[in-house]
Amino acid sequence: MRRKNTSKTFLPTNATIAVTYKCNAKCIMCNIWKNTSADLLKPEDFLKLPSSLKDVNLTGGEPFLRNDIVEIARNLTKLNSGIRLIFSSNGFLTDKIVENMKEITKFNPKTAVGISIDGMKETHLRIRGIPNAFEKAIDTVKKLKEAGIKDLRIAFTAGNENIHELPEVYKLAEELGVEFTMSIVHNSENYFNIDTNLMAKTEDLEKYVNTIVNEELKYFNPRRLLRTFYLKGLIDFTKNHKRPLPCYALGNSFFLDANGELFPCNILETSVGNIKESSLEDIWYSEKTQKLRNYCHTCNKCWMVCTVKDSIMQNIEKVSTKVLADKVKTMFL
Repeated sequence: MRRKNTSKTFLPTNATIAVTYKCNAKCIMCNIWKNTSADLLKPEDFLKLPSSLKDVNLTGGEPFLRNDIVEIARNLTKLNSGIRLIFSSNGFLTDKIVENMKEITKFNPKTAVGISIDGMKETHLRIRGIPNAFEKAIDTVKKLKEAGIKDLRIAFTAGNENIHELPEVYKLAEELGVEFTMSIVHNSENYFNIDTNLMAKTEDLEKYVNTIVNEELKYFNPRRLLRTFYLKGLIDFTKNHKRPLPCYALGNSFFLDANGELFPCNILETSVGNIKESSLEDIWYSEKTQKLRNYCHTCNKCWMVCTVKDSIMQNIEKVSTKVLADKVKTMFL
């Protein structure tokens, strides 16, 4: 059921924050690394965010390029002691990532990290554009495990270049004993600074994603089972160019860029304000935000986990029924 945002009583619980646009990779599906702007958000600026936040994805650029990333994480944890932080990293700065994560998990043990691996050795190298990209990412995953980081996953971004290696990377995650997540390439002149990405062919995406769905359905794990809905949604979105569920961006989530501009997500290009200039509450309850919030509910420009998670929770009965039906089918086939 859609939440009726008619009074000033609701504040977001989920956020994706680009803490920097600096990046030490040269990915073919993303031109963030060409952005030379300075990081305008200081650690103290993160204290302006609401205490309602429960899940925050810290991304970039490469978030661990910030020398004050531990302080940023500490300030976010001050907002809400139960907050879950999720770092999205390319894994190239192995020693720095491990040391930062060891420090952060001392005051926030719920902190997670996802390391991008977009194919096996040669494919990952071609996509990421950095020598030894694959070896560095694998080394970081292994050393994070050795350091006791428990919430750890490999993140695969599927496109025309690498969809055929999806099953191999999924198997790699299992061999390393970490979770597997994936997304599909999207175009965004606002965030990725690119509009020429080619999605995988629908028949290829369907073929390879369904192999992962069938594997995930073997488990009696709520998170893995719900993930199958998201994965099958990737196929539906590619086929129909329509979200399987409505978007609730600016209802329960937002995207904050490295300059403090607040957007519905990292796809739409309309900012509703800057937290360095206005309070989040003033931005959140403004007429401009409400108009864009209404638009987002009918938007079909993406099927990305940053907004899908809330869509699933807003429609949990419908999603659970579908997922359980799929699970039962696998038990009798």
